[in-house]
Amino acid sequence: MSKELVRYRRLERRLWITRWRHDGEESAEEDEILDEMDAAWVELSESEQAVLKTEGPRCWPIDFSTLPPQFMDARYVSEPEAWVYEGFKSPLDAILSAEAA
Repeated sequence: MSKELVRYRRLERRLWITRWRHDGEESAEEDEILDEMDAAWVELSESEQAVLKTEGPRCWPIDFSTLPPQFMDARYVSEPEAWVYEGFKSPLDAILSAEAA
């Protein structure tokens, strides 16, 4: 994935989140992102543009209770961070230690 396509995907995600936060209402923040997307679009190769055109729009939350679409270059915003098992080699060691206590 080219850096230009990564940039465009990030802008798609920002747009989705912005529209979700504003419950689909227009906002100045949305307009700024759309301007950035226009500038990013011209930097994409023809093949990248063709791929995006075949996908169709993915930047509009239909159901405002859902998470943004999963893009190849990013984790979900609400994906939990891995717990650090301080003092243990693995999660199993931590569980076994707690059961022994």
